[in-house]
Amino acid sequence: MLKKSTFFDFLNRHNNVSFEQFIDDSVEDEHYINWNEFVLPHDYGNAEAEYLAIRNSCAIFDGSPFRKIRISGVGSGIFLDHLLTRKVSHRPTMRATYAIFCNEDGSLKDDAILYKFDDDDFLLINSDIDHTAYFSTLCEQLDLHDVTFAECTDTWAGLAVQGPLSATVLQNMGFQGVERLEPFDVKDFEFCDSALRISRTGFTADLGYECWFEPDLAAAVMQRIDTLRSEMKIKLPGYGLSALQACRLEGGFIVAGWDCSSELDPQPGFERSPYELGLGWLVDLDGAAFVGREALVAQIVNGHPYTLRSFEVDAESTPGDGDALLTGVGESAATVGIVNCSSWSWGLKKVIGNASIQSEHADLETAWIEIGGKYVEVELSAGPLVTLNRRNQAPAPVNS
Repeated sequence: MLKKSTFFDFLNRHNNVSFEQFIDDSVEDEHYINWNEFVLPHDYGNAEAEYLAIRNSCAIFDGSPFRKIRISGVGSGIFLDHLLTRKVSHRPTMRATYAIFCNEDGSLKDDAILYKFDDDDFLLINSDIDHTAYFSTLCEQLDLHDVTFAECTDTWAGLAVQGPLSATVLQNMGFQGVERLEPFDVKDFEFCDSALRISRTGFTADLGYECWFEPDLAAAVMQRIDTLRSEMKIKLPGYGLSALQACRLEGGFIVAGWDCSSELDPQPGFERSPYELGLGWLVDLDGAAFVGREALVAQIVNGHPYTLRSFEVDAESTPGDGDALLTGVGESAATVGIVNCSSWSWGLKKVIGNASIQSEHADLETAWIEIGGKYVEVELSAGPLVTLNRRNQAPAPVNS
């Protein structure tokens, strides 16, 4: 049975619509998705308003359903060095790291944010796949018997605070000095005689932070936000999947299961390696002998079938996942790639997305696609479609 996440009621702006009514009146995938057995709505009332709040002000996201696995014990760093595609054991404490891990064939298994709290204490936050059984098997193969894995999804509530005013909002909530956090820094702040852990991370390609805390603190967090809305005269809306999808595609971010096959959504032929997803910068072939390394070495020698490209298209509706990208229109047109994922961008006022382009055609700047019975031209490019300096600015901008 689908569950209500920690902040659903607090963020819900559908007039007089309870969680139960929302479920009864909604269709899965059309109005919400099943995220780790929790409901993630496409929006909490108005997707465009949520997107505009992220880009122009500040908005909040209920990250409580993220799968969270605590990895601890002597040998935790060694285990992670053999799991992930680059070494992490030497990284400083109280830092977050974007990390990926692969299957033996070199295809992406999952991506995640890894928090290092101490030399033998880590928290891995991925989307919704429970990897604990696989992790335990890998530890046995590595002869590591003191590493433990604790599934702690329900014991860490989470709230992402994203947008140009995010540092201002958190500072006004009482977290003085939060603006001095560098990207991927992690720090504990005192809150209601307890601790609230804040990292300068996020998935909107904007300035932003993620806050993690015990569920018992959720009520106090909501009360503080309500007070702040009144004091700052700011809406601080919650945002759902539609706004998140637009922001992350603008920023060129990848999601296993959406941009490639995953264990929860296996799609034969849609497996992709880090090199095919634009994530080669996360691979260190000279580091530890991680899972999938030999397959990735072979791709360096022999090449990889696909190359990731962002796309923009003037169209009234979005293309379907897997739709073909063509060299032109007519009988002589040839398929050069497929759409991985797409969304409407309210900021760019276009349909955007990412696509797998056959590597021999990676230099193409345009292609064609059929949408709604019409062929339209697609602009192809490498890298993000939106780059915001404030995302990495340190100290972060604060409005007095």
